[in-house]
Amino acid sequence: MRELFFRLFSDTPFGAGVTIESFNIWHILYILIIFGGAISAAILMRSKDMSVKEKTLRILGYLLVISYVADFFVHDFVYADCVDGAYEAAGLNMDKLPFHICTVLCPIIAFVQFNKKFHRFIEPIAALAIVAPLMYLTYPSTGVGGEPWCYRTVQTMFFHGVEFAWGFLTVAFGKTKLEYKNVWKAAVVLVGIALWAKLGNTLLGYNWFFLESDPFGIGLPPIALLFLVPIAIFAMVNIIYGISYGVIAVMRKRGWLNKEQQQTQEEAEQ
Repeated sequence: MRELFFRLFSDTPFGAGVTIESFNIWHILYILIIFGGAISAAILMRSKDMSVKEKTLRILGYLLVISYVADFFVHDFVYADCVDGAYEAAGLNMDKLPFHICTVLCPIIAFVQFNKKFHRFIEPIAALAIVAPLMYLTYPSTGVGGEPWCYRTVQTMFFHGVEFAWGFLTVAFGKTKLEYKNVWKAAVVLVGIALWAKLGNTLLGYNWFFLESDPFGIGLPPIALLFLVPIAIFAMVNIIYGISYGVIAVMRKRGWLNKEQQQTQEEAEQ
Protein backbone atom coordinates (compact mmCIF):
# COMPACT_ATOMS: atom_id res chain seq x y z
CA MET A 1 0.00 0.00 0.00
CA ARG A 2 2.76 2.44 0.95
CA GLU A 3 4.62 1.80 -2.31
CA LEU A 4 1.38 2.36 -4.23
CA PHE A 5 0.96 5.78 -2.58
CA PHE A 6 4.52 6.74 -3.46
CA ARG A 7 3.72 5.92 -7.08
CA LEU A 8 0.32 7.62 -7.16
CA PHE A 9 1.63 10.86 -5.66
CA SER A 10 4.83 10.95 -7.68
CA ASP A 11 5.48 13.40 -10.52
CA THR A 12 5.08 10.57 -13.06
CA PRO A 13 2.14 8.44 -11.89
CA PHE A 14 1.41 7.16 -15.41
CA GLY A 15 4.87 7.39 -16.95
CA ALA A 16 3.39 9.24 -19.90
CA GLY A 17 6.55 11.14 -20.73
CA VAL A 18 4.64 14.44 -20.76
CA THR A 19 5.82 17.35 -18.61
CA ILE A 20 4.31 20.69 -17.68
CA GLU A 21 6.81 23.55 -17.94
CA SER A 22 6.43 27.32 -17.73
CA PHE A 23 4.64 28.66 -20.82
CA ASN A 24 4.25 25.32 -22.58
CA ILE A 25 0.84 24.16 -23.82
CA TRP A 26 -0.11 22.50 -20.52
CA HIS A 27 0.72 25.59 -18.49
CA ILE A 28 -1.30 27.75 -20.89
CA LEU A 29 -4.19 25.29 -20.68
CA TYR A 30 -4.23 25.57 -16.87
CA ILE A 31 -4.24 29.38 -17.14
CA LEU A 32 -7.16 29.29 -19.60
CA ILE A 33 -9.15 26.94 -17.36
CA ILE A 34 -8.54 28.98 -14.19
CA PHE A 35 -9.01 32.47 -15.59
CA GLY A 36 -11.73 31.38 -18.00
CA GLY A 37 -13.61 29.63 -15.19
CA ALA A 38 -13.48 32.67 -12.91
CA ILE A 39 -14.57 35.08 -15.64
CA SER A 40 -17.33 32.73 -16.81
CA ALA A 41 -18.64 32.40 -13.25
CA ALA A 42 -18.73 36.20 -12.92
CA ILE A 43 -20.68 36.55 -16.17
CA LEU A 44 -23.08 33.65 -15.64
CA MET A 45 -23.89 34.67 -12.05
CA ARG A 46 -24.06 38.39 -12.74
CA SER A 47 -27.83 38.51 -12.28
CA LYS A 48 -28.07 35.99 -9.45
CA ASP A 49 -29.20 36.96 -5.98
CA MET A 50 -26.44 38.02 -3.61
CA SER A 51 -27.21 35.07 -1.34
CA VAL A 52 -26.25 32.71 -4.20
CA LYS A 53 -23.04 34.63 -4.82
CA GLU A 54 -22.21 34.56 -1.12
CA LYS A 55 -22.73 30.79 -1.06
CA THR A 56 -20.33 30.47 -3.99
CA LEU A 57 -17.67 32.48 -2.15
CA ARG A 58 -18.14 30.35 0.96
CA ILE A 59 -17.68 27.18 -1.10
CA LEU A 60 -14.47 28.61 -2.54
CA GLY A 61 -13.32 29.45 0.99
CA TYR A 62 -13.94 25.88 2.13
CA LEU A 63 -12.17 24.43 -0.92
CA LEU A 64 -9.16 26.67 -0.35
CA VAL A 65 -8.74 25.62 3.28
CA ILE A 66 -9.36 21.93 2.58
CA SER A 67 -6.87 21.94 -0.29
CA TYR A 68 -4.24 23.61 1.87
CA VAL A 69 -4.66 21.52 5.03
CA ALA A 70 -5.11 18.16 3.29
CA ASP A 71 -1.89 18.68 1.34
CA PHE A 72 0.24 18.38 4.49
CA PHE A 73 -0.88 14.76 4.98
CA VAL A 74 0.76 13.56 1.74
CA HIS A 75 4.08 15.44 1.65
CA ASP A 76 5.94 12.22 2.46
CA PHE A 77 4.76 10.75 -0.83
CA VAL A 78 4.65 13.84 -3.06
CA TYR A 79 8.21 15.02 -2.49
CA ALA A 80 9.86 11.61 -1.98
CA ASP A 81 13.10 10.62 -3.71
CA CYS A 82 13.47 7.36 -5.59
CA VAL A 83 16.93 5.86 -5.13
CA ASP A 84 17.73 2.56 -6.86
CA GLY A 85 14.04 1.83 -7.23
CA ALA A 86 13.27 2.43 -3.57
CA TYR A 87 11.31 5.45 -2.36
CA GLU A 88 12.57 7.58 0.53
CA ALA A 89 9.94 9.60 2.42
CA ALA A 90 10.47 13.35 2.10
CA GLY A 91 8.78 14.65 5.25
CA LEU A 92 7.32 18.14 5.52
CA ASN A 93 7.75 20.53 2.59
CA MET A 94 8.81 23.75 4.30
CA ASP A 95 7.73 25.77 1.26
CA LYS A 96 4.09 25.06 2.09
CA LEU A 97 4.14 26.61 5.57
CA PRO A 98 2.09 29.85 5.83
CA PHE A 99 4.92 32.34 5.28
CA HIS A 100 4.67 32.86 1.51
CA ILE A 101 2.05 35.43 0.51
CA CYS A 102 -0.23 32.88 -1.18
CA THR A 103 -0.10 30.39 1.68
CA VAL A 104 -0.57 32.95 4.45
CA LEU A 105 -3.53 34.40 2.56
CA CYS A 106 -5.35 31.08 2.99
CA PRO A 107 -6.04 31.43 6.75
CA ILE A 108 -6.53 35.19 6.33
CA ILE A 109 -9.18 34.60 3.66
CA ALA A 110 -10.88 32.07 5.94
CA PHE A 111 -11.17 34.69 8.71
CA VAL A 112 -12.38 37.37 6.31
CA GLN A 113 -14.91 35.08 4.62
CA PHE A 114 -16.34 33.30 7.66
CA ASN A 115 -16.01 35.82 10.50
CA LYS A 116 -17.97 39.05 10.27
CA LYS A 117 -15.53 40.80 12.61
CA PHE A 118 -12.87 40.57 9.91
CA HIS A 119 -15.11 41.69 7.05
CA ARG A 120 -13.68 45.21 7.34
CA PHE A 121 -10.43 43.88 5.82
CA ILE A 122 -12.06 42.30 2.78
CA GLU A 123 -11.00 44.92 0.21
CA PRO A 124 -7.20 44.69 0.61
CA ILE A 125 -7.38 40.90 1.08
CA ALA A 126 -9.45 40.50 -2.10
CA ALA A 127 -6.96 42.67 -4.01
CA LEU A 128 -3.99 40.62 -2.78
CA ALA A 129 -5.90 37.37 -3.43
CA ILE A 130 -6.09 38.47 -7.07
CA VAL A 131 -2.52 39.70 -7.43
CA ALA A 132 -0.51 37.04 -5.57
CA PRO A 133 -1.97 33.92 -7.28
CA LEU A 134 -2.01 35.79 -10.60
CA MET A 135 1.74 36.37 -10.33
CA TYR A 136 2.36 32.75 -9.37
CA LEU A 137 0.12 31.25 -12.05
CA THR A 138 1.77 33.40 -14.70
CA TYR A 139 5.22 32.14 -13.74
CA PRO A 140 4.89 29.05 -11.52
CA SER A 141 7.81 27.42 -9.75
CA THR A 142 6.75 24.49 -7.56
CA GLY A 143 3.88 23.47 -9.84
CA VAL A 144 5.94 22.52 -12.90
CA GLY A 145 8.34 19.73 -13.76
CA GLY A 146 5.99 16.76 -13.51
CA GLU A 147 3.14 15.35 -15.55
CA PRO A 148 0.32 17.91 -16.00
CA TRP A 149 -2.06 15.64 -14.07
CA CYS A 150 0.28 14.59 -11.26
CA TYR A 151 -0.82 15.46 -7.74
CA ARG A 152 1.82 18.16 -7.18
CA THR A 153 0.75 20.08 -10.28
CA VAL A 154 -2.99 19.63 -9.79
CA GLN A 155 -2.91 20.61 -6.10
CA THR A 156 -0.72 23.65 -6.70
CA MET A 157 -2.76 24.92 -9.62
CA PHE A 158 -6.03 24.16 -7.83
CA PHE A 159 -4.99 25.98 -4.66
CA HIS A 160 -3.79 29.10 -6.47
CA GLY A 161 -6.71 28.96 -8.89
CA VAL A 162 -9.30 28.84 -6.10
CA GLU A 163 -7.53 31.64 -4.22
CA PHE A 164 -7.55 33.79 -7.36
CA ALA A 165 -11.20 32.94 -8.05
CA TRP A 166 -12.20 33.93 -4.51
CA GLY A 167 -10.47 37.31 -4.80
CA PHE A 168 -11.72 37.98 -8.31
CA LEU A 169 -15.33 36.96 -7.62
CA THR A 170 -15.42 38.86 -4.32
CA VAL A 171 -14.93 42.00 -6.40
CA ALA A 172 -16.92 40.86 -9.46
CA PHE A 173 -19.93 39.90 -7.32
CA GLY A 174 -19.94 43.33 -5.70
CA LYS A 175 -19.19 42.10 -2.20
CA THR A 176 -16.46 44.72 -2.11
CA LYS A 177 -15.20 47.42 -4.43
CA LEU A 178 -11.60 48.35 -5.13
CA GLU A 179 -11.50 52.05 -4.26
CA TYR A 180 -8.18 53.72 -4.91
CA LYS A 181 -8.47 55.81 -1.76
CA ASN A 182 -8.13 52.53 0.16
CA VAL A 183 -5.16 51.10 -1.75
CA TRP A 184 -2.90 51.96 1.18
CA LYS A 185 -4.57 49.19 3.16
CA ALA A 186 -3.03 46.62 0.81
CA ALA A 187 0.36 48.21 1.49
CA VAL A 188 -0.14 47.81 5.24
CA VAL A 189 -1.07 44.13 4.81
CA LEU A 190 1.99 43.60 2.60
CA VAL A 191 4.26 45.11 5.23
CA GLY A 192 2.74 42.76 7.80
CA ILE A 193 3.24 39.74 5.52
CA ALA A 194 6.84 40.76 4.78
CA LEU A 195 7.66 41.08 8.49
CA TRP A 196 5.93 37.76 9.22
CA ALA A 197 7.91 36.04 6.45
CA LYS A 198 11.15 37.65 7.66
CA LEU A 199 10.47 36.28 11.15
CA GLY A 200 9.96 32.80 9.70
CA ASN A 201 13.14 33.08 7.62
CA THR A 202 15.15 34.21 10.63
CA LEU A 203 13.89 31.51 12.97
CA LEU A 204 13.74 28.60 10.54
CA GLY A 205 16.43 29.53 8.01
CA TYR A 206 14.26 29.50 4.88
CA ASN A 207 13.46 31.80 1.93
CA TRP A 208 9.76 32.55 2.30
CA PHE A 209 8.36 35.50 0.36
CA PHE A 210 11.67 35.51 -1.59
CA LEU A 211 13.27 37.78 1.00
CA GLU A 212 16.59 35.93 1.31
CA SER A 213 17.47 35.01 -2.28
CA ASP A 214 17.05 37.64 -5.00
CA PRO A 215 14.05 36.70 -7.23
CA PHE A 216 14.97 39.55 -9.61
CA GLY A 217 18.27 37.89 -10.50
CA ILE A 218 20.47 40.95 -9.99
CA GLY A 219 22.16 40.00 -6.72
CA LEU A 220 20.20 42.19 -4.31
CA PRO A 221 20.93 41.67 -0.58
CA PRO A 222 18.18 40.52 1.82
CA ILE A 223 17.84 43.96 3.40
CA ALA A 224 16.94 45.41 -0.01
CA LEU A 225 14.53 42.56 -0.78
CA LEU A 226 12.63 43.24 2.43
CA PHE A 227 11.54 46.53 0.82
CA LEU A 228 11.59 45.77 -2.91
CA VAL A 229 9.50 42.57 -2.90
CA PRO A 230 6.48 44.22 -1.18
CA ILE A 231 6.92 47.30 -3.40
CA ALA A 232 6.84 45.17 -6.56
CA ILE A 233 3.67 43.41 -5.42
CA PHE A 234 2.10 46.71 -4.38
CA ALA A 235 2.79 48.03 -7.88
CA MET A 236 0.78 45.10 -9.25
CA VAL A 237 -2.02 45.89 -6.78
CA ASN A 238 -2.18 49.42 -8.19
CA ILE A 239 -2.48 48.02 -11.70
CA ILE A 240 -5.36 45.78 -10.61
CA TYR A 241 -7.10 48.78 -9.04
CA GLY A 242 -6.71 50.68 -12.32
CA ILE A 243 -8.09 47.77 -14.35
CA SER A 244 -11.04 47.54 -11.95
CA TYR A 245 -11.88 51.19 -12.50
CA GLY A 246 -11.67 50.72 -16.27
CA VAL A 247 -13.91 47.65 -16.27
CA ILE A 248 -16.52 49.36 -14.04
CA ALA A 249 -16.53 52.38 -16.38
CA VAL A 250 -17.14 50.18 -19.43
CA MET A 251 -19.85 48.15 -17.67
CA ARG A 252 -21.62 51.32 -16.52
CA LYS A 253 -21.48 52.82 -20.00
CA ARG A 254 -22.96 49.69 -21.57
CA GLY A 255 -25.54 49.20 -18.80
CA TRP A 256 -24.11 45.89 -17.66
CA LEU A 257 -24.15 46.68 -13.93
CA ASN A 258 -26.97 44.95 -12.08
CA LYS A 259 -28.92 46.72 -9.33
CA GLU A 260 -26.68 45.52 -6.48
CA GLN A 261 -23.49 46.44 -8.32
CA GLN A 262 -24.88 49.84 -9.26
CA GLN A 263 -25.86 50.49 -5.64
CA THR A 264 -22.41 49.45 -4.39
CA GLN A 265 -20.80 51.71 -6.96
CA GLU A 266 -22.97 54.71 -6.05
CA GLU A 267 -22.37 54.24 -2.30
CA ALA A 268 -18.63 54.08 -2.88
CA GLU A 269 -18.66 57.34 -4.82
CA GLN A 270 -20.59 59.27 -2.17
